[in-house]
Amino acid sequence: MSAGTTVAEMTVVVAGLGPMGRGIARVFDRAGARVVVCDVSPEATEAGLARIRQEAEADGERSGVEAGELASAVAGADLFLEAVVENMDVKNALLAEVRAHARDDLVVASNTSSLSVGEMGKAFGDPSRVVGLHFFNPPAKMRLVEVIKAAGTSDEVHEQALAIVRELGKTPVTCADSPNFVVNRICRPLYYEAQLLVTQGMEAAAVDAVARGALGHRMGPLELLDFTGLHTHLASSETALREFGDPRYRPIPLVRRLVRNGMTGRAAGRGFYDYGTEPPRDGRARVTRPAGAAREGVRVHVTGPDAAVLREHPAVAPHLAEDAPLVVYSCHRRPATEDVTRVRELSARARVIVDGSDAAWRDLLPADAGWVRLHAWREEVFAEVVDDPEADVAVPDSVETLLDLLGAASVRVLALPGLVADRLADCLANEAYAVVEEGTARADDVDVALRLAMNHPVGPFAYVRRAGVAGVAAGLRSLLAETGDPRYRPTQLMSRQVSALSRRP
Repeated sequence: MSAGTTVAEMTVVVAGLGPMGRGIARVFDRAGARVVVCDVSPEATEAGLARIRQEAEADGERSGVEAGELASAVAGADLFLEAVVENMDVKNALLAEVRAHARDDLVVASNTSSLSVGEMGKAFGDPSRVVGLHFFNPPAKMRLVEVIKAAGTSDEVHEQALAIVRELGKTPVTCADSPNFVVNRICRPLYYEAQLLVTQGMEAAAVDAVARGALGHRMGPLELLDFTGLHTHLASSETALREFGDPRYRPIPLVRRLVRNGMTGRAAGRGFYDYGTEPPRDGRARVTRPAGAAREGVRVHVTGPDAAVLREHPAVAPHLAEDAPLVVYSCHRRPATEDVTRVRELSARARVIVDGSDAAWRDLLPADAGWVRLHAWREEVFAEVVDDPEADVAVPDSVETLLDLLGAASVRVLALPGLVADRLADCLANEAYAVVEEGTARADDVDVALRLAMNHPVGPFAYVRRAGVAGVAAGLRSLLAETGDPRYRPTQLMSRQVSALSRRP
């Protein structure tokens, strides 16, 4: 394929007609390319083509995609894109066959979500012409494409791939050839921590409800895993552990147990949710306390090292009073001695509610105090309310009074380190730092990728700017101290940024 060739001038061959291959074929067809598809057999190819036509018709479109045979199709192709099963042996065998029949200027792309593009380049026999084009499901709707430039991928082919993605109306993000690339890699700790929270006693519905309400995620991590398939996630986790050799990528035993029992998610009817009994939406509704009726005449005093954002929030500011009998002490980092002393002093004269997520409060919370984590970065406040009989943490009436005053929906959570939202967000941000530290992707591209592929309202670096890098690092160090688990160690890049802050006047 010569530089400057437009998509409408291309012949594109797509191999593998599962949901991803069919969607990718439709994307190129929409852009005006001649698209030829093939699968493992003529029968599978015809069945896949029929599905493509059905799916296009359901969207009010007419498909021009053709069926073909691999050898003859690639002989006249400009671009070959494979979307076959996520197995390196299968992909390598296919690419060797493609090389035997292709022109010398054929560009070869893989839709792999985790495997090495460089290894595929070796199998093809000319690494300079092989690039990763990782579309997201469903390809016809998702805007992001990860463009994976392996060590042997030529600059010309990389630039051609970027141009193709843009011409398809999508947003490309360049990343190096590293296991799981950007989005799947960075989201791995989000999934891991959600699974660990269930292992430690949280309901799946509560974890997902907090991720949506506090972090603004479109879909909770456990519902998303059920949607994509726990067996797929488990295989990807095993790949990450094998490739990196780092214990923070080890699969969570709970998922292995579910997969072994055939409970692989929504398609199987069971995963983290039982879809015949209580699907995710019903579970979230059950565990979420909606905002109650406003209470007239209630005043609140908000103080503590992290009080500023809460005091300025429009749901809080009209109700502030310095001498109010209801006090919120906001401390989003590990409490220092002065924080504990101040909370105890306040509890002697007022009803105190601590606003924080650090597990140290389990031992330091006054007997009659409430414990919440108020998320006030959006128009509506959302609250995690700690309710844990095992830790002897109850919910006093003052907490519900506060929630009604703020118009805040809430979910009850256990007294686990970081609670839910801070733990998920901090660990995800730490992985984003690792991806940038290693040179896999740039910080700006990381934020774009997470917003477009995962529908997160902000990317991880934007989250760190809002929360403060020192606070995120402190949260991770607290998790590390509480658990002794190396998965929580802050990256060196994050630690260096914290050091730089500490030296500034």
